[in-house]
Amino acid sequence: MDDARQFDALIDDIYSASLTTADPTPLLGRIAAYVGYEILGLTTAQSRYSRPTCRACFGMDLAICQRAEEAFAVSLSVKDPDAGELATGQFAFRDEMISDADYHAQPYYDSVIAPHGLEHGLKLCLENSAERIIFANFARPRPDVDRAWQRRAVAALAPHWVRATQIYLKLEQVELLHRAYEDSTNLSPLPLVIYDNTRSLYFVNTRARLLAAGDGLTIARGGLQAGTDAENQRLRRAVAEAVAGSNASWGRSAGVDVAISRPSGKRPYHLVVVPLSPGRHCESRRPAAMVIVFDPEAEPSATLERCYELFGFTRAEAEVALGVMQGRSIEQIAAAMGNSVATVRNLLKRVFQKAGVNRQNELTRLMLHSALVVDPVPASAPPGPSTLDRRPAGARAVAQKPSTSCML
Repeated sequence: MDDARQFDALIDDIYSASLTTADPTPLLGRIAAYVGYEILGLTTAQSRYSRPTCRACFGMDLAICQRAEEAFAVSLSVKDPDAGELATGQFAFRDEMISDADYHAQPYYDSVIAPHGLEHGLKLCLENSAERIIFANFARPRPDVDRAWQRRAVAALAPHWVRATQIYLKLEQVELLHRAYEDSTNLSPLPLVIYDNTRSLYFVNTRARLLAAGDGLTIARGGLQAGTDAENQRLRRAVAEAVAGSNASWGRSAGVDVAISRPSGKRPYHLVVVPLSPGRHCESRRPAAMVIVFDPEAEPSATLERCYELFGFTRAEAEVALGVMQGRSIEQIAAAMGNSVATVRNLLKRVFQKAGVNRQNELTRLMLHSALVVDPVPASAPPGPSTLDRRPAGARAVAQKPSTSCML
């Protein structure tokens, strides 16, 4: 293969590596061979003053690579703290950062550098930002390749490798945001169903998957399904209005309430459909509407009761607020509490005052939103795959491990 074809193939491999979590070592070997070195390692650090961590290495044991990187960092910091400062895309040979005499005089030279033939090398900065520093470290140059070629080769590879690194870091950031989004919704004590900006199902949290048993609500590929055509139509219209509100202007719509009857004869589900802020999503598909499902027959959890503390409710006021959220009448709440109707009315007035609302439906919506605060996921909940993680099941398992991708 001629140099041009080899270079093009290598660039393709570098960009492909930014989209996977595969072991980068073979690719590092091909890059090292092309540039003219026997060893190539990838290291990261939080800053130029922090301890570097070797993430992957071709041609040398990872532990030795780690010791060598630490030794080199110490050598630079002792001689000249600014010597190793490279901007993103810049590179330098070792003797351009620290002289042979100064390098040989460092305490780690005889114990780490010299025994492993790491005296000569080249450092390429793939990322230098406030969040992290990433270096590609070439070592042990091949005797049949001159420095002029090494300089030209790295100069040609650098912009592509830097761009691929940025792609990987951006995808990693999106994935982390997706996982955080998934985790936070799964911790909610209420069933949540998220629709995207095309009104397609985006995410179903753990508690919502428990609704799959039925009794008026099921979850199908298209989203939530009610037991009657009329209720399905109302639900679809509410979702459409919420998505339209999210796409047009966040905050224009406060949401829609939908009651879903239950064949069992139990009190209807209370659904609140609200638009979600478009935020700064760069993807064409994004969360746009959320359906909060409240079952008035369900026993309130301890965490749900703690939500009332957000408003400074007393225990009695919290019981009244909970009764309102469950759709009970003043008389029913009074009977359950063993108080008079007049007492409950007075308690409800105080609840309205503390919550800053004037009507029971406003209180219900406020309490439902407040109930989105975390609560432990029930152990009986089926795990179920996340619709946010678009990788194959096997890739998900790999991604849980610390990143060793070529793009880090």
